[in-house]
Amino acid sequence: MRYILILLLTFLTLDAKDAELKKQIGRMLVVGFENQSVNNNTEIVEYIQQYELGGVVLFDRFYKKRSQIKNIDTPEQLQELTAKLQKFSRKPLLISVDQEGGNIARLKHYYGFDRFPSAKEVSYLSLTQAKDIYNRQSKMLSNNNINCNFAPVVDLDINPKNKVISELERSFGKDSEKVTHYAKIVIDSQTKHNVISVLKHFPGHGSSLGDSHKGFVDISNTWSQKELVPYQNLINSKEADMIMSAHVFNSNLDALYPATLSYSTNTKLLRQKMGFTGVLISDDLQMKAITDHYNLKESVTLAINSGVDILLFGNQLASNDVKELVEIIYAQVKSGAISKKRIIESNRRIENLHTKNSIVHRPIDFGQERIDMSKAYIEQHYGFDVQNINIKPKAIVLHWTAVMDFEDCFKRLKGNTLYSDRGDIADAGALNVSSHFLVARDGTIYQLMPDNWMARHVIGLNYSSIGIENVGGEDNVKDDLTPEQVDANIKLVKYLKAKYPNIEYLIGHHEYTQMEKTPLWLEKDAEYRTKKADPGEKFMNRVRKHVAELGLKKP
Repeated sequence: MRYILILLLTFLTLDAKDAELKKQIGRMLVVGFENQSVNNNTEIVEYIQQYELGGVVLFDRFYKKRSQIKNIDTPEQLQELTAKLQKFSRKPLLISVDQEGGNIARLKHYYGFDRFPSAKEVSYLSLTQAKDIYNRQSKMLSNNNINCNFAPVVDLDINPKNKVISELERSFGKDSEKVTHYAKIVIDSQTKHNVISVLKHFPGHGSSLGDSHKGFVDISNTWSQKELVPYQNLINSKEADMIMSAHVFNSNLDALYPATLSYSTNTKLLRQKMGFTGVLISDDLQMKAITDHYNLKESVTLAINSGVDILLFGNQLASNDVKELVEIIYAQVKSGAISKKRIIESNRRIENLHTKNSIVHRPIDFGQERIDMSKAYIEQHYGFDVQNINIKPKAIVLHWTAVMDFEDCFKRLKGNTLYSDRGDIADAGALNVSSHFLVARDGTIYQLMPDNWMARHVIGLNYSSIGIENVGGEDNVKDDLTPEQVDANIKLVKYLKAKYPNIEYLIGHHEYTQMEKTPLWLEKDAEYRTKKADPGEKFMNRVRKHVAELGLKKP
C-alpha cells in the first residue's frame, strides 16, 4: 500500500510539473482568434485560462475576407471585448494590435476611432505636433484596454521600391538619428499610457524588395549596418522593452537562417553584442517566408533556440490552435530539442516586462534646484565634483516609511528640502530624502524619479543604489508590511536586476552599516550614522527567498 501511495504521489508531482511547463510555454504565445465578443465557453478564453496564454493580437478584418469583421467593429464593442479578455486572465495578458497610423491601423476612423497620420507624414511635422499625435493615439489605445502596440517601426526608408515599408509610408526616414528621435516620441507617449512599445523589424526591413508575408526575402546585398543604429540607440537609452524580429534572410549575419530563426542574429548580435535584455517577439510565424521552408515543429524550435521569447501566430494567413502549439513545444522540451533553461529565460523576461508596464509614474519635485542640492550633497559626503547626478546602480535597498498613509509619504518625499522633524539627519544637509520607488499597501508600485539618478535614501550608499520605500512600519517598529508589498518587491527587484545587470547587492535599510567595508561605501563623515530597523529580517528573508536565483549578495 505504501509503495502504491509513493507511486501515486510521484505521478501527481510529475503531472503538476508538466502542467506548469505547459503554462510556461503558453505564456510565450500571442495568438489571433475569431471573435468580437467572448464568454467562459469561448475557445480563446479556455486557452487563456488553461495555458495562461501570453497574449492575443487583434485584427479588424479577416485577411482573406476583408469585408468580414474579425475582432474590431466599434469602440464600445472593442472596450467590452478587451475588458473581458483581461478579466478572464489570471496573469497580465498582452492585448496587442498594429496601430502605426496611416495605412497600418487596426482602429480605423470609419469604425468610430480617431484617424492618425503615417510615420512618413508625421516626419514632416513639428516635434510638438508629433508628440500631440502620438499622445492622442496612445490614449486611444489605453482607453480601449490595449496594452501592447506593434510600433514604432524603426526601419530606415532606404529602398523607395520597398512595398512593405516605403510604399506604405511606415518609416520616419532614411536618417537613423531622425528615426530614433521620432521613435522615442512614440515610445514616451505609449509608456505614459502604459502601452508597451514594440520596435520592428529587426535587424532591418527597409532595404528589402520582397514581402515576407508572401515568401522568401533576401536582403544580403542591400542591408547595411546603419539599419541597426536606431535599435542600438534605444537599447542604450533603456527604451527598448520589446523588439520584433523580421523573417528576412541576411547572409552577412547568418548563412543558413532568416533572422527570426537565427541564433547568430537574435542572441549573438542583438543580446550579446548590442546588449538587449528585453523581450524579443517573432513576426507572424504563419508568413510564407517561414512556412514555405520550415514545418511548424522546425520553426518554433529554431525560433525559441535562437532567442525569441514570444511566438506570434496571427491566425490570419493560416490556422494553428493553442493546444497544438503548446503540445509541439512541450514535446520538444521533453525530448531535449529545446532546453528548459530557454523556457525559463523567456518567462523571466516576460514577467519583467509586465512589472515595468505596471509601474505608475508619479514624479516628486526634481527640478534644477534639487539637482544642484544633490550635486552639493555628493561633493560634501563623497568628495566628487560631478556634472550630473547619474548613478551606476550596484545595490538595491529596501525600506519602510514608518508613515502609514500613502499620500502623507508622497508629500514628505515630494519637496526639495527636509521636513523640520528630521533633526536626526539635518546637519548632513538640507536636501530632502527621496526614493526611486514607493510601494503602496496594496502592492502598487509608483516610480518617483529616474532610477539612474541619485536619491537620498541611505547613508554612504546613495551614489550606487536604488531605493524602494514601502508604506508601513508603523511608528518605525511594527513589522506590518503586506503580502502584496512582498510580491511587489520581489517583482521589482527582478526587473531592476534585469535592467541593470551589474547590480550586486540586495540589502535592507537596517543592514546598511554592514556595507562600510565594501567599495560601494563612500561616506566621508565618520560621525554620520543613524540606527535603522526597516524593513526587518522577516521582510528581507521573504524577498530574498524568491529572488535567490539572481545571486544578489547580502552585506
